[in-house]
Amino acid sequence: MSNDTAMETLGALMRELRQADGMSLTDAALATNTNKGHLSHVEHGRDRPSRELVAFYEDRFHADGQLWTAFVELVAGARPRQRSGQAAAAVGYPIPGDASTFVADITPDAVIMPPGFPFEKIWRLRNTGTVAWEGRWLRRIGPPAGLGIPSSPLQVEIAATMPGQLVDIIVPMRAHSQAGTAEVHWKMVDGDGYEFFPDRYPEGIFTTVIVRDGAPIPQIRRLE
Repeated sequence: MSNDTAMETLGALMRELRQADGMSLTDAALATNTNKGHLSHVEHGRDRPSRELVAFYEDRFHADGQLWTAFVELVAGARPRQRSGQAAAAVGYPIPGDASTFVADITPDAVIMPPGFPFEKIWRLRNTGTVAWEGRWLRRIGPPAGLGIPSSPLQVEIAATMPGQLVDIIVPMRAHSQAGTAEVHWKMVDGDGYEFFPDRYPEGIFTTVIVRDGAPIPQIRRLE
C-alpha cells in the first residue's frame, strides 16, 4: 500500500467512526485541541495525523484497534522490510560489533491480571557489543492496541547505553479488556523504524499477558 493510500484509508476510517458516533468535526477539533481545517484534511487523507490524535479517535470511538492497524501501515508499511539483506545493507545494518543480550524480565512475565489493568513492563538488556547505543527505540510489532490485545505506546525510547552497560526498558501497558492470553513482541529500531539486528533475534523481546475476569490485583508496579 502506498503512503497516500494508507493515509486516505486511515482518514476515511476516522471520519466514519466520528460520524457514526454523532460527534461533529467542530467538537472533535475542540476535544483534541486541533485546528478544524487540519482535522478535516486528516479525515480526507490529505494530512497525516499525530499519534495523539489517533489515540483519541481509537479510545473515544471504540475502534478496537482498527485505527492503530491503519496507522502502523501508514508509518511503517511503505518502508522496505528490514528482513531482507538488501534492505539492511541500504541503511548499514547490521552494524559490525553491535550486540545485545537479554538479561531479565524485571516485571514478571505471564502475570494473571484483571481486564484493563494498567501496569509497567520492564526488561533488562546488556550492551554486549562494542557499539554505543544512542538514538534507539523499542518498537512494538503490530498495532499497539486492539480487541483482545494489550495496549501500549507504539514505541519507547531506549536510554543511551555504552558497551558493557545494562539498561532497563520500561513500557507503560494496559491489559486487554477480554479474558484470554496475548503475547506482544518488540524490536530495537532507529528513529526511522529500521531494525538494528535484522539478521538476529527474529522474535525480539516479548511479554505475555493473561487476563481473567475477577482476577486479583497482581503484585507488580501499577500505573495510576
